[in-house]
Amino acid sequence: MAIYSYKARNNSGELITGKLESSSEAEAINQLHQMQYIPIKISEETSVSAKEAPQPGVKMSQAGRVKVSDLMFFCINLSSMVSAGLPLMGALNVTADQLVNPYFSEVIRKVAQSVSQGVTFSDSLEKFPTIFSKFFVNMVRVGEMSGTMDNSLKTLAVYMEGQENLRQKVIGALIYPAILITAGIGVILLILTFVMPKFVQIFTRSGVPLPLPTRILYDLSVLIQQRWILFLFCLGAFIAAIKIGLQTKSGKDLWQRFLLKTPLFGPVTNNILIARFTRTLGSLLNSGVPLLQSLDILKGIIDNCVFSNIIQEVRVSVEKGEGVHKPLIKHKEFPKDVVYMISVGESAGKMGQMLNKAADFYENKVDYSIKGLVVFIEPVFISFLGVCVGGIMASVLLPMFDMIKTIRH
Repeated sequence: MAIYSYKARNNSGELITGKLESSSEAEAINQLHQMQYIPIKISEETSVSAKEAPQPGVKMSQAGRVKVSDLMFFCINLSSMVSAGLPLMGALNVTADQLVNPYFSEVIRKVAQSVSQGVTFSDSLEKFPTIFSKFFVNMVRVGEMSGTMDNSLKTLAVYMEGQENLRQKVIGALIYPAILITAGIGVILLILTFVMPKFVQIFTRSGVPLPLPTRILYDLSVLIQQRWILFLFCLGAFIAAIKIGLQTKSGKDLWQRFLLKTPLFGPVTNNILIARFTRTLGSLLNSGVPLLQSLDILKGIIDNCVFSNIIQEVRVSVEKGEGVHKPLIKHKEFPKDVVYMISVGESAGKMGQMLNKAADFYENKVDYSIKGLVVFIEPVFISFLGVCVGGIMASVLLPMFDMIKTIRH
């Protein structure tokens, strides 16, 4: 196989440039004709052996990363061109040329080539599961079946933007506490390793006995200075153990259950999961995805064992004809207002719309919850650091008063 770069014109006379993989120049020309392009120039670039050629579903480059912004641009750009009546093949190749991410651009060219060979657009996307999720592929598949590809792509762009905004809010809320903790630990270590030893030397030379708090902190200071490599090793081992534990199913499930039960972060986490549950299920149903299939997709998207088990119960209930809202009533994770809105939506045949309204409400609730959490955490951390630093300084000042008394005598 070889890579051919080409220049061609579409049915509108527009000049199109791109690359495609083919076994020969004649085959490349044939592919361009299938794409409804008129070839102008074709030149071979790089040979690719069968061993090196990417296989379906295999990532082409481990260094490649596709951001949410790349996917959003892809959806919006492709939606605009499809709604304008441009052929899908041409739209894919033009979009690939406009993408900034070279890895993602190459992926889209692979998708375009697969489509040119008669594979459906959704099945072509499914070959790259690390980039296009099941939710993404199914939304595109529904657009293919209903002839509303442009609307499906717009819905995907709006959905990804909302999820990314929600993620950024959570990350932004955690940045300030992380800075406070880091700064506080730095100040405490600075006092213990540099300030404390110098004062203790002065007290020792003056013959002033050290109080118990000062002796404890001084011994800790000496231990840190002499065994700092051991401390770093223990800290690294602790972090590695937590990371490995969270990668196991039991450890991950335990952490997720614990997080939902914590007094401060539990309600916020629950609201985030409710917002994701309602937004994803609402988007799928409004796009025409069957309810059972939507629940299967939703279970793969909601990365929480508690909610995954609830979704499985809902699926069993739907199969029995009992509806979505009945199994949710017995779970405290789902507030009564959400269950009631789902019940009304089921009765009126507008569950997708009701779920999107619930998602709007809970996304705003998450925003306010995060702001309230930050407002609460800030004084708590500052007070804690103040107590720690104040305690250390007090242990330094206590022998200083004894030294002043000794000097007076």
